[in-house]
Amino acid sequence: MMSQTIGQVIRKLRKERNFTQEELAEQLNISAQAVSKWENGTSLPDISQVVPLASVFGVTTDVLFDVEGTNAAEEAYRIVGESEEIQQYGDLSTYLAAYDHLLEGLQKYPNNLILLNNCVGFGLSLCLPENGWLYTAERANEIADETERQAGLIIRYSKNPSDVLRAHQVLLLLYSSQGKPDKAAEEAEHFPVRTDFTRHSNMARVEETRGDWEEVIRHLGIDNSYALQTLEDNLARLGKAYYNVGRYDQAIAVYESWFRTMEAMFGERFPSFHDFDSGDCYLLLAQAYLAAGDEEKAMENAEKSVRYYLDMIRPTKKIRLGALRENPPLTSHGITDITVPVPVMKAKLTEKLGSPELEPLRDTERFCALRREVEAL
Repeated sequence: MMSQTIGQVIRKLRKERNFTQEELAEQLNISAQAVSKWENGTSLPDISQVVPLASVFGVTTDVLFDVEGTNAAEEAYRIVGESEEIQQYGDLSTYLAAYDHLLEGLQKYPNNLILLNNCVGFGLSLCLPENGWLYTAERANEIADETERQAGLIIRYSKNPSDVLRAHQVLLLLYSSQGKPDKAAEEAEHFPVRTDFTRHSNMARVEETRGDWEEVIRHLGIDNSYALQTLEDNLARLGKAYYNVGRYDQAIAVYESWFRTMEAMFGERFPSFHDFDSGDCYLLLAQAYLAAGDEEKAMENAEKSVRYYLDMIRPTKKIRLGALRENPPLTSHGITDITVPVPVMKAKLTEKLGSPELEPLRDTERFCALRREVEAL
């Protein structure tokens, strides 16, 4: 027999999690009056609401009925794992199916922070036009609205500062893409001014005091990877800004200085952090050289952009993105490493060669030779 009614359990769990009746109702998409009636014992949750209730509180349904139970995290991780297995790089339909699988999980476990955090990142990649083949125009507005709602839930209910900041970042990117700079600026105000306030950098200091040097290596490797990704992205945007105001020589200087820095760190073959599917600094540099009237330099960088990937083809007829990143001062920890079938890479390199930035080179012999090299894959 139950020692407490379900209404009493709901009230206890709600107060333990510092939810108001209105906040609990918002997460379940019901009225606050309904929650009040449950807790007062004048009505009971519908059977269809039992699992969502348990998920919001992070418990099993047994707990709602005052029976010993465990939390719902294991089920959420299972759903995330299934979603990852559905994805096939280069096939948008599989990514949409994986995203929908996460949404189905949220219907069963609403406000589950594990699922919400996976959904907002996934949703963002699907609804931003700059994300190349991942952008799904037909559902972009729908996904953007849902991602905005989910990010708001994370901000209001997560106790993890990193998750909350990431949710603010998602909103900033969404609002920027939607042409809402004032709302994006409000989100930007939530971020620290200095770039060294990171968990991995600070954890490395902690591990230094413990003398656990393997952990120091791991944390700093991850932090350096993120720092380089951020630096390259900032430099790419800075070069674009110079280009757009007609200062082509300064755009060229930005990109060339980045490549010199990376060559000094990694040698001639170095990891590319700027997203492959939305463009790379070689193409941006080629565009700047064309604007400055140097067609030979532009062609040279167009070749580098494509050959970086051609040179990574292995006897297995697959390309492993991220393979060059297993190198100090980086580690392989936390860095995406995707094996891409050659037909997928061939299609993407063909698309790269079709970039508007390279239009002036299209009829040159060197460009045609490069295109034939890709076609022969």
